[in-house]
Amino acid sequence: MFFSHNILSVYCSTGEIDKIAIVAWVQDGDTFRTEDDEWIRLADINCSEKNQPGYLEATNYMISTVKNKTVFLDIDDKYTYDEKDGEKGKGDRLVCVVYVDHNETHYLNVNKALLVEGHAEITNYDNEFNPYSWSLYVSKENIPEFTSGTILLLFFLVATLLVTVWLKYEKKKSCSSSWYIGNYFSTFWAMNMS
Repeated sequence: MFFSHNILSVYCSTGEIDKIAIVAWVQDGDTFRTEDDEWIRLADINCSEKNQPGYLEATNYMISTVKNKTVFLDIDDKYTYDEKDGEKGKGDRLVCVVYVDHNETHYLNVNKALLVEGHAEITNYDNEFNPYSWSLYVSKENIPEFTSGTILLLFFLVATLLVTVWLKYEKKKSCSSSWYIGNYFSTFWAMNMS
């Protein structure tokens, strides 16, 4: 069993939610699988492995905390995946800080909770995270959600803005932007249909 050497502030944090998933299987204290078959490795902590003291306690804590529950994942922006054969980012597990709902206003940082409960120790890997600055509870207002749907929406908004700016620029260049667009599509149609 591990003991946290540095229990820091309880409320505050920075981060982002890159993905939301439901946990289907817990392998051990720092690894689980989601319903969409994505393996998750909790960032910057280490729990006991099978047949080591503390393994069952850490695994049972993870089961009670995340199994069959919705998790909010802050995926490492530096490497995304864990290490394989000595190469960072080449593994098959997403490296994440994992959050679950604590109440209406806060998430529970699962990585930090394992440390506080004495089921893990800090192993500060080369990634975007700093385990010494983690908070146990994080205000939902402080962590923006950047799920794939949000990112897609932002992409379309930016693309729409760029097209609008381009059309205004072209309108200044020519006497009519509608003539220009019509001419462009006529030329495109003629080139691709012949």
